[in-house]
Amino acid sequence: MNLIRNVTRRFDYMVESIIYRFMDPGLALVAPVPLQRHLVQNCDNWLNPSILWNTPRRRRCLEKRQTRRFGSLEWGTYKLPRINQKIRVDHKTGEYFELGKLAPLTYTRIMEETKAIQKKMQETFGTGTPKDQDVVVLYKGEQTQVPDKYRIVEMERERPSFFSSNLLQKTRAIEAGQTVKPSSLV
Repeated sequence: MNLIRNVTRRFDYMVESIIYRFMDPGLALVAPVPLQRHLVQNCDNWLNPSILWNTPRRRRCLEKRQTRRFGSLEWGTYKLPRINQKIRVDHKTGEYFELGKLAPLTYTRIMEETKAIQKKMQETFGTGTPKDQDVVVLYKGEQTQVPDKYRIVEMERERPSFFSSNLLQKTRAIEAGQTVKPSSLV
């Protein structure tokens, strides 16, 4: 008896699935109670992928969560402050400076000396005349042979120890941490 009942149930479900698979769910409300219950279950499965339920369906991986939270160095969206590894100490003055830049006190001393040279150049060239010659700066007690194409600017004081005699000579790096200063520095 149970065998016959199970076979008839399976046949009913198979017929229902064939008939109601292609029908609109609104047309099946007149069906008997067992058919309605089965139809409601099929409606859930039919509507599930097409409705946005406003809840996350999958959990984000740890890497995605960390990227959203802190940003990424690779993409330039990093949100936390970074430690500056280029800060060093000038042992003569005791002040901090960034590699590739001058220390603030040293910079102000050089700027003062540069302004004094510029003022002396204004006096040498005069106002309203073109500055069409290269300049050689000679401090007190210095003598060099200067070609005619150069204009000599003489300063009344001695050369500061931090000011190179050849201002166009650049520093050059030997190794990663060492630098060689211009020659003739005292």
